[in-house]
Amino acid sequence: MPESLEAARRGFGHSAVAGHTAMIAAEARALAADWPQHAPCEVLPRLKRAFSRMGARFCFGADAPGLTHAEVPLSRARDGAPPRTVYLPRWVPTTARVRLRHRLGALAGRIGAVMDRRLAEGRTAEPDLLNAMIVASQAHDVPPGPVITHLLATILVATQEMSTRAGGWLLFNLARHPEWTERIAAEAAALPADPDRVGAGHVARLALADAFVRETLRLYPPNWLTSRVVVEPTELDGHRLRPGDRVMVSPYLLHRDARHYEEPAAFRPERWLAARGPGTAGAYLPFGAGPRLCPGAALASMELSLVLAWTARHHRLSCPAPWPFRLETEGALRPEDLRLVFHRRG
Repeated sequence: MPESLEAARRGFGHSAVAGHTAMIAAEARALAADWPQHAPCEVLPRLKRAFSRMGARFCFGADAPGLTHAEVPLSRARDGAPPRTVYLPRWVPTTARVRLRHRLGALAGRIGAVMDRRLAEGRTAEPDLLNAMIVASQAHDVPPGPVITHLLATILVATQEMSTRAGGWLLFNLARHPEWTERIAAEAAALPADPDRVGAGHVARLALADAFVRETLRLYPPNWLTSRVVVEPTELDGHRLRPGDRVMVSPYLLHRDARHYEEPAAFRPERWLAARGPGTAGAYLPFGAGPRLCPGAALASMELSLVLAWTARHHRLSCPAPWPFRLETEGALRPEDLRLVFHRRG
């Protein structure tokens, strides 16, 4: 298991993600071209399909067509699980957990079939996450098996869920802040029209898009509440914590704390353009921090920046209502049933 986790982290590293820039750019451009025009459109389902394709191509490369959207049944089971299930001991066989395990096993089985076929054909040189994990296992004399397939099944869901929720907040903010839409559109005009020519260097120059993504994740972190287990005795603000205690951490509240950010309730992407950066060190946690930092942070950041850039380049957005969504906080912070109007430029 440790070698699989380490391989997954390396496979999500900046250099590995950079190798998939053209693929992500192509998917982002295709999404931008697909938005219906001049009538309210439900945003999250289309975002989910796009990020699902990106995740499958990142994880499985040439084998992605057979696994694209394969995570949907597992994702639906996760969305339908009662929140209280999370806090019960792992051994409690609730109906929701049994359903989750069944669908996780089914998805892992489909991934296992792809992995077995690759091993039989000797295809372990392709630059995708599955091969990175296969090679890492073989380097440790561990036969590739269920540990890899179950971990990849979980990753496939995670690559779609976080980006979809964050993408919804991004597009909502584009509609609310048209002046930023125009600035990002002007910046995105420098991207090559052919997404196959888009490289990591082009993405690095999307400074306005990056700042917009960071500020959106500051105000609307999808993982708005998380927990950590104390591993050694410590004291926190006068409270003694013992090993085994569970501590709840809210990035949503932390990001809106005036002790860490000036005008914390204001949407100000420009705060991320200063060389020094805003806020207090350690007070920005959309992807967690330290050893528990989300391994997919680099992938999600590139996906969101390119989706934002291509959308602003091709569309102006508007809201059909002041708050065109139902706020959902169970499991994640997301703008459920978000509907926006897209107006194609030119």
